[in-house]
Amino acid sequence: DAAVELLEHRLKSYDVTVSIDRIEPLPTVQADAEQLKEVLVNLMVNACEAMEEGGHILIQERVDRAGPGGAKAVVRVSDSGPGIPQTHLGKVLQPFYSTKEEGTGLGLSIAQRIVTEHGGRLKVESVEGRGATFIVVLPVKES
Repeated sequence: DAAVELLEHRLKSYDVTVSIDRIEPLPTVQADAEQLKEVLVNLMVNACEAMEEGGHILIQERVDRAGPGGAKAVVRVSDSGPGIPQTHLGKVLQPFYSTKEEGTGLGLSIAQRIVTEHGGRLKVESVEGRGATFIVVLPVKES
């Protein structure tokens, strides 16, 4: 919520709307809130820049209780942009990889590093022409 609030004016300038799909509040994760906000801000700014003529960002929050390792908080950031070509999918999280003329190629690799340092994973899914989804998966703090 803080990341969306922080970007309110930028989202308007890009003509991008945001909706949050939250069934229940996510459980506590052991993480630096400012660093996680940086990850989400980066994902939303990238989505805005990919959707050159406006669009929509959907943020979905879920708890995944299946699988090994205990419960996980899952945040999916999806956009209605052009998607990522298959040939680029495996590279977008690598340092210094960018398709932007003025991009450094560090934003997504920094986001991935932050998520990894918190014991999680950052994944990307995309079908060209149908938007992209970045998925942040973090372990839930044991009670």
